[in-house]
Amino acid sequence: MKIKTYFMDLETYSEVPIQYGTHAYAADKSARILLWAYALNDGPVKVWDVDQEPNMPDDLRAAIHDIQSYGARHVWVNGVMFDTVFLQYRDIDLPLIQCDDVRVIAYQHALPGGLGELCKIFKLPTDIAKDKDGSRLIQKFCVPKFKNGIKNYRMKREDTPADWERFVEYCRRDVSSMREIYKRFPGFNNTVQEKEFQLLDVTINRRGMCVDLDLVRAAIKLADKSKDEMDDAIAEKTGGAVSSVNQRQAILDHIREAYGIELESLRSTDIERYLDDPEIPEPVKDILRDRLRGAKTSKAKYKVVENCNVEGRLKGCLQFRGASRTGRVSGVKFQPQNLPRPTKGAQEIEAAIELMKADALDLAYEHPSEFLSECLRGVIVASPGKRLCVADYSNVEGRVLAWLAGEEWKLQAFREFDAGQGHDLYKLTYGRTFGVDPEKVTKELRQIGKVEELALGYGGGAGAFAQFADKFGIDFTHMSELVRKTADPEVYADSENMWEWALEKKITAKLPHDVWVACNAVKQSWRNANAQIVAFWSACETAVRSAIEIPNKSFPIRPGLYARRYGNWLLLHLPSGRFLVYPAPRASDGGDATYMGNNQRTRKFERLKTWGGKIVENITQAVACDLLFEAGLRLEKAGYEIVLSVHDEYICEIPDDKTRNHRHMEELMSSLPSWAEGLPLVAAGFETYRYRKE
Repeated sequence: MKIKTYFMDLETYSEVPIQYGTHAYAADKSARILLWAYALNDGPVKVWDVDQEPNMPDDLRAAIHDIQSYGARHVWVNGVMFDTVFLQYRDIDLPLIQCDDVRVIAYQHALPGGLGELCKIFKLPTDIAKDKDGSRLIQKFCVPKFKNGIKNYRMKREDTPADWERFVEYCRRDVSSMREIYKRFPGFNNTVQEKEFQLLDVTINRRGMCVDLDLVRAAIKLADKSKDEMDDAIAEKTGGAVSSVNQRQAILDHIREAYGIELESLRSTDIERYLDDPEIPEPVKDILRDRLRGAKTSKAKYKVVENCNVEGRLKGCLQFRGASRTGRVSGVKFQPQNLPRPTKGAQEIEAAIELMKADALDLAYEHPSEFLSECLRGVIVASPGKRLCVADYSNVEGRVLAWLAGEEWKLQAFREFDAGQGHDLYKLTYGRTFGVDPEKVTKELRQIGKVEELALGYGGGAGAFAQFADKFGIDFTHMSELVRKTADPEVYADSENMWEWALEKKITAKLPHDVWVACNAVKQSWRNANAQIVAFWSACETAVRSAIEIPNKSFPIRPGLYARRYGNWLLLHLPSGRFLVYPAPRASDGGDATYMGNNQRTRKFERLKTWGGKIVENITQAVACDLLFEAGLRLEKAGYEIVLSVHDEYICEIPDDKTRNHRHMEELMSSLPSWAEGLPLVAAGFETYRYRKE
């Protein structure tokens, strides 16, 4: 018997902007369904026009009953994050175990999630492809207007009958195109466990996190006040040439014209470097300090919380499989994956929050606005009667990479350190790279070891090392001297001999001679000390190239990890059983391996290059993601209610009693799934009433 599958789509209206998130949009009393398109299997697409017929059609009511009784599946364009949430606020609960979300399926296959883009990729015929006029129609009928003196006027059929008919047809065509795309998806990751992970993500998103709205309002007030003061100050210092700290180009132009100094950029890291430069005059530094403080004065994330919260909880901030190459969760609205790292201690931040709420922060600090970024994590708090239990994996990417590659010395180092018997990995890395006893590795040298681990594990060269070193504030002149003294003389000489070649190839990253030679010597020394990881890059690239050239044959890399091409899809089978998917792969002799994917810079779906180090990065991050999701299932089962995940960290709400604690949470997260035998995995946690970075 053919399984019943209903394809559905909603067009809705609310006076709350959709930019405030689905929950705030749907929870508003003005929110309503305008059109509901639906079709059973390959049957005709029908559209319920709610204005014309307020009562739900009998066949649609029967479809909902079918779904709710687990007798049918339901498919939506963006059902998990929007449609089913909107219906839930209308007291229509549809079981998500029966739901397929076209956007999520697209992300599982490294495709863009938009229906229009998918129509192009799958080359749908124009008679069923998504209507390009849809954006105009949605703006016309789904967004409130100011008309005839009415502020929130809703355009209806009687206002423009012809456009309304186009709107109905647009809704109908969305279901037609969605249905055709759904049929074309290969479904490589259509597994029971993948559905469990998706439902876990839904649980977290719909639960949301409790937020401190008093802090939010105080922060917005402080940001507005500080912005006005800084704008006045920079206008005075520039004689009116610059009227706002946000006017990047005006600041650069004024500094060039008034002081004859050409600055390349006003990024925070560059400004910090300019402030340390004795050649830059103090008046210019004053302007740059204002600019830097202005960057920390942004109220944007606080406004998101104010606008998007529903009864004190912020929901729908995670997109399942949003990072299309690895399947990691991405941030939505509040962007929790992109919170600034605080520079102050937890006690000082807590005190500053109380002062900010009392509108008294300026009594304790000359520049109170600098605390806006420091206090941002503190917006997330525990609900009454609960506390937050937080834990994250310790250097999970470094551990997973060493495990995948079989870099045994590093795995043993992790095990010994976890047992309280061994040296810190960054000291060991520097010591092994340069043949130095770890006991003699100073704090300064350890920092170089840390940068090595962060920059070089995925095939990064001298430029990558320099970029990370700059972020960590390493003095290049001093570092270059240290490396010259401690590096293997033969390695250093080889690096010196490569300088002219690097100049010709334009791969010096604009670094001075001594700095590039030192960075390249660090790179080569690290590679010599991590031979198995270097070999792993090559093994992955060879397997991928072989799979592209010879379809339907598996090319093993290590147990549980292999490459295989099916039709126009390259698959990397992960140890967990999940697939990384690369659409439309190509490989030429001596050329780059390429595939179609979302370019993070251009935001376009286009042909991208890949290579050994990049493939290894994708695999490593994907395995780390699988570990986190499996841990999430264990946490929820044990009563740890996850309210958010940030990178490799979970934030849970637990009862404010002794029934649960961070030690137990650490154990649950550190438990190894059967496929990860031998991986040294450790989580570290703490408990708090206000979220912070430990």
